[in-house]
Amino acid sequence: MKYKALYGVIAWSLCSFSISNAYARIKLITLPVREHVEIQLENENTTIIEEERIVPLRKGQNDIDFSWHNTSIKPETIVFRVIDETTTKTPEESSLKVNVLSVSYPPNESALTWKVSASQNGSARVRITYAITGLDRSYHYIARANSDETKMQMMQYIKVNNQSGESYLDANMNTGSDKTMVLPMGLNETQEFLNHKYDAVAIDKTYTVNASELGYRDRAQDKLNVLMHYQLHNDTQHNLGKQPLEAGKVRIYQKDKKGTSVFVGEDWGKYTAKDDESKLFIGQAQDIVVKRVIERKKRHRINGNLYNIDAVVKYEIENFKDQSVNLIIEESIPFLRNQVFPSRHRASYGNSVDNAIEWEVGKETSFTGKPLKKQASSQKIAYQVTLPARNAQEKVIKLEKKLNINFKNEW
Repeated sequence: MKYKALYGVIAWSLCSFSISNAYARIKLITLPVREHVEIQLENENTTIIEEERIVPLRKGQNDIDFSWHNTSIKPETIVFRVIDETTTKTPEESSLKVNVLSVSYPPNESALTWKVSASQNGSARVRITYAITGLDRSYHYIARANSDETKMQMMQYIKVNNQSGESYLDANMNTGSDKTMVLPMGLNETQEFLNHKYDAVAIDKTYTVNASELGYRDRAQDKLNVLMHYQLHNDTQHNLGKQPLEAGKVRIYQKDKKGTSVFVGEDWGKYTAKDDESKLFIGQAQDIVVKRVIERKKRHRINGNLYNIDAVVKYEIENFKDQSVNLIIEESIPFLRNQVFPSRHRASYGNSVDNAIEWEVGKETSFTGKPLKKQASSQKIAYQVTLPARNAQEKVIKLEKKLNINFKNEW
């Protein structure tokens, strides 16, 4: 088998023959051929190639030249190893020993030369490992939720694009998952294949508001955007968790009661490690209304220009759905502080001052339960509220919740 760009040359020192100062050069493009090639695609930023060849050696010093003209190999990553010393000679010759003595780089060439010593004539299996650019992979997904949006089928596809300048026609492709496949990669060729199919993945549908990050549906009426997401849990309890989920575009469909798939939207799924979580945006909810107003902001002078600030945010919530849902209400602490106390001094110090906020939850907070740990930080607080469905008379129950935040030592 021939390979277009990547080749090596092995030269034998013929000191025991009449042409003792000459070298016989055999191009590895034809002899010897690659016995095995593996493409390692686990790392997002670096593609590693491992190829094995059986190299004939003669007793004494051998010069092995490795060239990569028009191929995007990173020369500083090339590693040469002898992994097996074999021979087809007599039993007396079976004690072949091979050592790599040195490596040199010819000037102004895409090549290097290894000096290898052999204890006698024979053949050795060698492994050449290197990083290469232009051989890239990307992921994308097709997700289909069931009609009640409690489970989904998710298919993960890999697209491999070979612009490396080299062909790998019998390569094992290792994507970092639990399987390796043989995928021929010709020069300037793109291949796409199904890598994993996940059935009956348990999901949670969430509804979230955040005035700072998600914005307003109607700012004049203080009505917030209500964003819907499918929450994914990459663990075995949710029929995932065998390997990380790589980042990639996700096209999302939902099956209706007739079994027809309806396109919902698409989102960019983030890298999700095992036992971690991620969420997919599926649109804005029009049948949940959340109105956010600053009900109170009081300043209490401590000394000079130093104040404590008492703030109350009121949320008026209506659920027009026929079923109850869970709503996550997030509040950005710097955003709220700037609303209730837009200090003229803060702008001169940039964002660093916003990161140093002393605050605590006040007694007038009316949310039941503790703040959500996974959404909480020094810059954010979040609560979950269960919204009742409309009753039999189609009447909507309006909920009112309050968040009381006390800011300390503002100036």
